[in-house]
Amino acid sequence: MRLFCRLVEVLEAVSRLVRARGSHIAALEAFYRRQTPEIPPATGGVFDEDFAEAEPGLVSVVILTLHGADMLAALFQSIGQHNTWRQLEFIVVDHGGDEATAQVLAEAASNFSIRHLVPGRNFSFAFSCNRAAQIARGETVLFLNNDIEFTGDVIPGMVAAVQATKGLVGLKLWQKSPEGELAEEPQIGIRFRWNLHQGWTVPYEAKPGPADALRAERPSIMPLVTAAILACPRGDFLALGGFSEDYLYAYEDVDFGLKAAAAGLPSVSLNNRSATHIVGATRFGRARRARRRRWHRYNLSVFRARCGYRTRRLAWTGLFGGDGFDWGRRPAVAVIPPADGEPPALGDMSSFAFVSVTRPGIVGCNLYGYDLIMCCDPAFDFSRARHLSPMAVRVGWATRMEGWSRGASGYDLVVADDEALAAELAPLLGRPVETLRRGKAGEDLVKSVVRFLKEKHRVVLVGGATGGRRDILAAELRRRGMSVRCEEAWSYPSPLAMRDDFAIWLDDVEPATLPPDTCHITGCDIAESAPWRGDIHLGSWKSGFSGWFELLVREMEGYHSRRMAGPVDTPLASLVLEDDAQAASFWSGFPDPTEWLISSP
Repeated sequence: MRLFCRLVEVLEAVSRLVRARGSHIAALEAFYRRQTPEIPPATGGVFDEDFAEAEPGLVSVVILTLHGADMLAALFQSIGQHNTWRQLEFIVVDHGGDEATAQVLAEAASNFSIRHLVPGRNFSFAFSCNRAAQIARGETVLFLNNDIEFTGDVIPGMVAAVQATKGLVGLKLWQKSPEGELAEEPQIGIRFRWNLHQGWTVPYEAKPGPADALRAERPSIMPLVTAAILACPRGDFLALGGFSEDYLYAYEDVDFGLKAAAAGLPSVSLNNRSATHIVGATRFGRARRARRRRWHRYNLSVFRARCGYRTRRLAWTGLFGGDGFDWGRRPAVAVIPPADGEPPALGDMSSFAFVSVTRPGIVGCNLYGYDLIMCCDPAFDFSRARHLSPMAVRVGWATRMEGWSRGASGYDLVVADDEALAAELAPLLGRPVETLRRGKAGEDLVKSVVRFLKEKHRVVLVGGATGGRRDILAAELRRRGMSVRCEEAWSYPSPLAMRDDFAIWLDDVEPATLPPDTCHITGCDIAESAPWRGDIHLGSWKSGFSGWFELLVREMEGYHSRRMAGPVDTPLASLVLEDDAQAASFWSGFPDPTEWLISSP
């Protein structure tokens, strides 16, 4: 039967991909569109009106170019046509140093203040932007891709927004093909979502969603904004260490936005203003495929190690309306009723995209696309769930005592529909049980889920014998409200690993394939000379479990606090470059972490 269910699951997945032209993301979006009713526009983070007129001040516009004379010419032409902010200095970092670029800049210098810097060779986006920001003279720095074209007078509004919010400010962007064709929908900022196919929480260029009618037309706070056009206070940029120079033309703006958010600087997209962004015009897009793959793997490893833990946590709480990242949609809920009846009513549904009662059938239970599973059947077998997302929050919803003493360990949360039942279940299950009030179950459910996602952790115990210390540790973690599962060392990481905050190793560790956005704790004895002993090494609890466990909890909370505080980089010094012709020697005075990768064929 399980083989037959698996065959059905594969056929369903193939059918969805065919309809979505091979895109897993498009298939999910089609599912949500079909199921979600009309919802009112979201107003959270949306400004009712434009910002007050900006105070005068110099703006340093940083542009990087590599043999991009044609794009530079179009950019300066568009600025000259639309811009009214006159206090500008353009810092153009010319990685190619070719005559065509010099000619374009010489012509632009008749209308603009141009600082033409030639560092002598190619550098990364982060490295050169940081050097340019260090020697900039303006109070506001505006990073601008050379493949942007202005379609309106945007700089005054961006400066006003920087002054009003003290944050990062971007624009609505219309993607434009090299042939001049505009995309059907604009980009309104950067959001995050789970990529179940790739197995991690990814940033993506957000298009307007079902609830974005207001957000797509007004200044709005977004999770992040892209550095294709990004304005911010120069002092804050330098204080935060600028863009991390470990990246090579990918994720550096996402990383910086996360640092800024942790420091209290919001990301605001002026979606009442726009510019066009030429697709495929950057140096990264022109690189050979093998080189791009190598760069992508490198950048991905850096991002997940620096930011992966935090983005997963923020994205998860954001989906459920907590203090996290806006998804542009609400969570989808599946309710599995008791085997012999109907589930209790959730009440207010406004926090959810939709709620569906889903019953197991002859080939299992189809849970495709659901973010929250509310199971009222204690005998439900999750191994028979088809298309269950590894990121879905699993909640056991008890309406009576019977049956919950077995199988409750498979849930992230257990709730009950009255206080007396919750109080009776908690000691039986050895874990907290919260109450959902009748008539307000939906409201209470969201609060419980957000509280769990913000305050507790998802833990996997790897290895260790069943019935031994693994069971003791799992029971104590669950008593503290953690979500715990157990895996054998040979099967880790499984698809569920993308949800793990902590992996506690009770047997030998195989570090080559471990997820970099999970904290790996070695709870077994490993020699000090071993090449890898985990992110935290505790060893086994030979001297007693109680003291070892309290140390474990302190280490977990400390790690969590550090990662949620965001990546920390050394502040950049504000410097003076007396003669811009000395750019090459100035640039060479700083180590470039990605030089080896840029120069590799």
